[in-house]
Amino acid sequence: MKIFVAASYSTQVNYDTGEVFAEHKAWLEDILVSIESLGHTVFCALRKDQYRINNANPAAAFNLDIKHIKESDALVALLSDKPSAGVQTEIGVAVALNKKVVLAHLLEHKLSYFNAAMLKAGVVEEVALPFTAETVKAKL
Repeated sequence: MKIFVAASYSTQVNYDTGEVFAEHKAWLEDILVSIESLGHTVFCALRKDQYRINNANPAAAFNLDIKHIKESDALVALLSDKPSAGVQTEIGVAVALNKKVVLAHLLEHKLSYFNAAMLKAGVVEEVALPFTAETVKAKL
């Protein structure tokens, strides 16, 4: 399967250098490698941008994400306690395209109202972070 991994990083960037914090990069890479270890192909914009914030052409970045969501079989959204406009948009696009969507979050982080509504409506699934290859395999 081709998996689109949606992750916010606007709060995880050193804006002086444009680089994603090393701890966040390592955390995300562990997740991406875990998914890839199951034989899936992963697209993640942060990795594509080499873990640097891409402010050069927001329209091109948006169009690239939409292209990859359309080509994907599923979307895994990595959520935090603060909703990300970008991640929420990517979730909405994937739901509209009838893609499988898995919301991944720490159990102590309550899902936002709309994410909880999508889960209750049965249009998305949920998995707790941190997850293992086995928990991801069960959802994908």
